[in-house]
Amino acid sequence: MANQLHLLRRSAAELIPWILLSVAVFLGCTLYVRWAVPTVDLSMVAIPLAVMSIMVSALVHSVVYSAQHVLAEVQRILDEESSRTDAITRIAVIGSSLLVSLVVGSLLIFGESLLELVVAVFLLAGIVAMSGTIIRNHVATRPLNRRERAACEIGADQDVAFRVATGEFGQTINGVAAGVFPAYKVILINEHSFEALDNKYIAMIAAHELGHVDENHAVISLVGTVVLTTLSVLSLRYFVQYHWMLFLVTGSTVLVGRVVFVWARRQLEYRADRYAAKLLDDPHQVANGLRALRDVQMTETADEQSSGRLYERAIRRIRHCWTRILSTHPPIDDRIAHIERLELER
Repeated sequence: MANQLHLLRRSAAELIPWILLSVAVFLGCTLYVRWAVPTVDLSMVAIPLAVMSIMVSALVHSVVYSAQHVLAEVQRILDEESSRTDAITRIAVIGSSLLVSLVVGSLLIFGESLLELVVAVFLLAGIVAMSGTIIRNHVATRPLNRRERAACEIGADQDVAFRVATGEFGQTINGVAAGVFPAYKVILINEHSFEALDNKYIAMIAAHELGHVDENHAVISLVGTVVLTTLSVLSLRYFVQYHWMLFLVTGSTVLVGRVVFVWARRQLEYRADRYAAKLLDDPHQVANGLRALRDVQMTETADEQSSGRLYERAIRRIRHCWTRILSTHPPIDDRIAHIERLELER
């Protein structure tokens, strides 16, 4: 009982500031609309204003959370036993990416000319294109040890850097390929993957991520991210400046674009699986690797969902279902079936 009360007080303490912020934004926008358009019927715009207030509150929450995370990462870099020059370089990369992000947001929201919009889009594209360098400096990583290099030997002759993701980011089973330009491409394999899977299955993950790199799938992500981010910001901007119907139109465009983007990204995952099967010359190894990955994830998910209070488990299940719908990765069973069909075609 005491633990429940403590959890309730803690949750309330975290939520109350953001609820109050949403209410304050809603009241401020209502007063502004009443002042700017005295004849407007507030009941007609109450719901759009409430939605916008929640969006602004969520944006502020994300900024604060990101700032806390960045400060923690900077502190981690300073605490590491690395050279002063290396620490300064890594902090500079993080700081410059944040500065450019701030400039992009300001231009998209407050810019008045087409030139400012074009500059913002190019800067946003630059952030995504340099994601390999940003991830390498922002995520806690380390070089591969001997056993890990042996598992990733299939990528030894490729023009891409392999790193092991550690810390909080490395506690899941996953691999990530980032970077558009050859000099900045990097593949991260999470530390927990090496702990939970055999080397032959790590080789499958490495081959899959090499498929993303070799076929330049990051370019698709670059275009999709830039377009969707730009439309999302502009939909809010034009809703405020012009008419809520325009917000509905652009918002619907963003929603449809998100669905198309998710579908396209899932097709790229299938292509990366086919690339891995061809590179390893063994679709059966890829299918078995996906099964091993599925089994470990199912075990860990079951342990997580069976722990905690009833409402906590319900929230986790809802979040899991929502994440699965919007995930850019197909369900593992679908990927296994895709590879098995490839085996039959050989």
